[in-house]
Amino acid sequence: MAEASLIQNATKLLAESRAAVAFTGAGISTPSGIPDFRSPKTGLWACLEAAGADETQAGTIQAFGRDPRTFYERMKPLFQDMITAEPNAAHYALAELEARGIIQAVITQNADMLHQRAGSKNVIEVHGSLAEATCIQCYNVKPFRPLLDQFLSDGIVPRCKECGGAMKPNVILTGEQLPVRAMLAAQQAIRRSDILLVAGTSLAGGPSSTLVDNAYLRGLNLVIVNQSPTLLDQVADVIIHADVATVLPAIVKAFQGIQR
Repeated sequence: MAEASLIQNATKLLAESRAAVAFTGAGISTPSGIPDFRSPKTGLWACLEAAGADETQAGTIQAFGRDPRTFYERMKPLFQDMITAEPNAAHYALAELEARGIIQAVITQNADMLHQRAGSKNVIEVHGSLAEATCIQCYNVKPFRPLLDQFLSDGIVPRCKECGGAMKPNVILTGEQLPVRAMLAAQQAIRRSDILLVAGTSLAGGPSSTLVDNAYLRGLNLVIVNQSPTLLDQVADVIIHADVATVLPAIVKAFQGIQR
């Protein structure tokens, strides 16, 4: 089926929904210049491997505790990409759908805060956020951006002023539990909805992907927008294999003239 017809089908489902929720992954931020995790050559894991790191260990909480300097050095290019990135058309499209009362919440695996900067109000960050950092010794919490700016300037690992412990950005590393409040909020949002718009994720990694599995099992309609195939393509109601930064604005445009 032609992409235009698929966009119309997705728009129709959203227009008829009682309450829709979006679920986004790294692919929604790649048009903003932030690499995803799994793309060959450009993904985060590929870059870590090229730097001689073991991807199964580099992103663990245990590795951070042993050697926070190596973590910061390896993540430095990604941090630089994140602080210079701007929201793209896909972020703005979801914010517009929320403003129109079509989408009730954005559940995101991303920590880059681009959804909020684009204007989305109800953003649930199930993999944490770069807004804050926590001391791994005394659990003191501070805004992360000033700490990151200092690290990018002098190369010194951010330390807690109270106890001297390393400050870890509040992103979820392998070996850490997902944030309980965020996961509960995500589950509640899905329970209140009847359609899930999945954008920019192959659903291949992370326990938060079980949220999408559970949504399908609860009988929600699934609309999937992703460049590559996903694990739930066979059961989705609408599948659009295309750029989210093109498709999501097209869905917003298709709502013109539709009464809700």
